[in-house]
Amino acid sequence: MIEKMKEVILEMLKEAVPGYLSGEGIAGKLGISRTAVWKNIKNLQKAGYVIEGSPRLGYRLLSVPDLLYPAEICEGLETEIIARDPSLVYHFAQLATTNDCLKELAEKGAPEGTVIFAEEQIAGKGRLGRTWSSPRNKGIWLSVLLRPNKPLEEISVFTLLTAVAVARSINKKCPDITAGIKWPNDILIKGRKVCGILTELKAEADRLHYLITGIGLNYGAASNDFPPELKEIATSILLESKGPPPARMVMAREILRQLDSIYHDYLNLGTEEILKQWREFNITLGKKVTIKSLRETFSGVALGIDQMGALIVAGSGGGQKRFITGEIIN
Repeated sequence: MIEKMKEVILEMLKEAVPGYLSGEGIAGKLGISRTAVWKNIKNLQKAGYVIEGSPRLGYRLLSVPDLLYPAEICEGLETEIIARDPSLVYHFAQLATTNDCLKELAEKGAPEGTVIFAEEQIAGKGRLGRTWSSPRNKGIWLSVLLRPNKPLEEISVFTLLTAVAVARSINKKCPDITAGIKWPNDILIKGRKVCGILTELKAEADRLHYLITGIGLNYGAASNDFPPELKEIATSILLESKGPPPARMVMAREILRQLDSIYHDYLNLGTEEILKQWREFNITLGKKVTIKSLRETFSGVALGIDQMGALIVAGSGGGQKRFITGEIIN
C-alpha cells in the first residue's frame, strides 16, 4: 500500500507538470495526512526524482531518473501480455542475474509477462556458459517470463523471436544505427556485439512449464567499461550513436513493446512468421561461416534456417548439415 501511494503521488505530479501541486491538495484527494505526503515525496526524491518544494506553491516534478523503474517503464506501454501491468515489473539495483531471480518467481507461480530489470548484474551469464559484463546503469539487463502452450520442438524459435524484437527496437529508436542478427541471436553493429540473449526453460517430457528469455543490451558503456578481452569485439549504443542516444527507459520500453507484438505474431501465426521477420535482420545467410557445436567444427555456406530455426550449412564437398545449436566463430 505504501509503494502504491508513492506511485499515485508520482502520477499526480506528472500530470501537473510544469505546474505545482499543494501538499494539502494531494492529501485531501488521497485521504491521507500532509505528513504522509511529505514522506512519500522524500522517498521519491531518494529514488532519484527531482522534486522542487515551495512553502507557498507546493511540489513540482522537475525530472525523472534514468533508472528502469516500473512506473517509468510501463508509462504508455500498452502491451497485452508482457508487462501489461506495473505489478508484473520488478526493479532491482543489483542482482546476480535477472534470469535466476525470475526463475524463483516462476517457481512460485508468477504469471506470464512478468519482467525483471536490474541496474547491475554481478554474475551475468551468456550463452555456452560464458560470463556477461553488466556494469551498473550502463546497460539494459532484463528477463521476461513466458508460458506458451506450444510444442517443445518450437522452443528454439524464441531466441530468434527475441533477437528480432531487440534489433527492431534499436533500429527504430536509433535511426543512425543499423543492427543485425548473427545466427541465432547475437545482435551486432558493424561487426561488434551489442546484445546477447539467453533463453532458459523448465520442461518435462513434452510439456513446457515456463520459458525465460534474458536480454543483455550494452547501452551507455564507454570503451573503458569493457574488460580488455571484449574491447575489440563488443560495442554499445552510446559508442555507435552519432549523438546522445535516447534514455535507457525509452529503449527498454520499446523492447518490451516489440517483444509483446512479435510474441503475439508467433501465438497467432506460428513459426513461419517469426522466421520471416528474422530473415529481414539476419547478417548470416548466404555467407561463408564456421560453426562450432558440441560435437564438431564445420565450415561452409549458410543456406537458410528451417522451421525450427536450425541453420542449414552447405559444406565445400557438397553435403549439407543442420545445426539446431552452436556458435558461428568467424
